[in-house]
Amino acid sequence: MNEEVKKNEQYMEAFPATDIIDGEKNAVISLEVPGANAKSVSVEVKDQVLSVEARSWLTSHGMPLVYKRSFQLSDAVDVENISAKTQDGVLTITLPKSERAKVHRIMVE
Repeated sequence: MNEEVKKNEQYMEAFPATDIIDGEKNAVISLEVPGANAKSVSVEVKDQVLSVEARSWLTSHGMPLVYKRSFQLSDAVDVENISAKTQDGVLTITLPKSERAKVHRIMVE
């Protein structure tokens, strides 16, 4: 995906509306990316930073829209098991928590 947006290509960068829900077993990030689909979305993690880029068929001022957003991840995220899917203009990224980040109850005798 990153290679598709060439340096000389003109595009309008957009900041997608985002919701983050932190649950017991995972966190879920939902981003509004209208006009983008699974083939035009790139999600990657490097140095604990999750980067999202979604190319849309929609335009603004005659230029194609590219949604971009980055998130700093904590060590609590199990990076190897992150999953992502798109449906109806929404990109949903599930960030599972590592075992050490989960609450472990200790039985007291």
